[in-house]
Amino acid sequence: MRMMMSQSTNTLASPLASSLNTRDAGARLLPAVLLLTDSDSYNGTERHIMDLASGLRALDAPVTIGCPADSPLASKAIQDGFITIGIEKRGAFDLTAVRQLQTLLRTHQIDIIHAHNGRTGVLAGMAAGLAGRGACITTQHFIEPARASRRGLSALVSRQIHAFAGRKLAHVIAVSEAARRGIIGRGEMPPHKVSVVPNGIVAPNVQTLTPPEQVRASLGVSPATPLVVCVARLEVEKDISSLIRAMVLLTASFPECQCVVAGEGSERKHLEALIASERMEANVRLLGYRSDALSLINASDVLVLPSLSEPFGLVLLEAMALAKPVVATTAGGPLEIVLQGLTGLLSPPSKPAALAESLLSVVADPERATKMGRAGQERYWEKFTAKAMAASVLDIYVRSFRPRPEAALEGSAV
Repeated sequence: MRMMMSQSTNTLASPLASSLNTRDAGARLLPAVLLLTDSDSYNGTERHIMDLASGLRALDAPVTIGCPADSPLASKAIQDGFITIGIEKRGAFDLTAVRQLQTLLRTHQIDIIHAHNGRTGVLAGMAAGLAGRGACITTQHFIEPARASRRGLSALVSRQIHAFAGRKLAHVIAVSEAARRGIIGRGEMPPHKVSVVPNGIVAPNVQTLTPPEQVRASLGVSPATPLVVCVARLEVEKDISSLIRAMVLLTASFPECQCVVAGEGSERKHLEALIASERMEANVRLLGYRSDALSLINASDVLVLPSLSEPFGLVLLEAMALAKPVVATTAGGPLEIVLQGLTGLLSPPSKPAALAESLLSVVADPERATKMGRAGQERYWEKFTAKAMAASVLDIYVRSFRPRPEAALEGSAV
């Protein structure tokens, strides 16, 4: 009988044991994958992991989620019926986590570790090397990861560690062509080992959302008032400052137009001061983090994403799936999502006047906005579903993992 490793708090040990015992290495047709992150928040990457897990489950692929036991991701995964393994974050170099991952690979409970940031990619690579089996895959969610900006000794050490990890990787998935160009340009992986798999999402269930008229009423916005919604972290790279300045120009033509920003971050005080200095308190509001962001989008006339740099832009897919027109910047991922003039409008980053013009084109022409929204919804279903993403990722798993003939014997002997 397969020995179970002890699991952390909040992990459902009995279902995990039952499930992993059924994942016999000689019987399963698809490799068993661990989606791994050390994140203690729930933002774009964590939402991506949940959507990927849902897509893989729909394809009957064995999937487990590894993350800190007390994280929002763990809670969400358990709520949605996924098996979780508590893998805590204990500093940059975590031998305990490496041993956990090594055990999962060596005992054939997991065949592939799919890591979702640089640190977990390094740990997964070390574990695979020690286990002598399995494959490691990472997804690059950023055009330029944080380590690329390091300097001096820190940069040297980081390059050496990630070069080591890179040699252990079977493949790297980039969420966009912009992200792929960055990986290859930095010399991190050879081109043949880097594939683009666009993010996909599970279609929002409109029946579970708060009705638009109720959302608008809670915001004090009438049904006829143009409502611009932005869902983004309040950080420099999201450039909410340009959106505020664009709203100054937009309200010159539409004084009643409202803009709400759902998200939290380190730029809040600066943005509040900018709203005050531009006297836009009546038109622009920072709502903070909102668990009902999808309901806000569904109540909007247009979704805007004014980023300076955007590796992908999951929120654009959410708006498109809800048949909402989108306005974004030509800053990476949106170029690969938005069809200019058909599903939405793109403007140069950090250009408030151009952003205002795009927003004005949408709110001033409801018929055109409706057509854009419908076209965007069609594009979502054609290209950006979670199941389509999962199918492409699963193909990479299958090509990357080559089980040894003795796998079944080793698995049953543990």
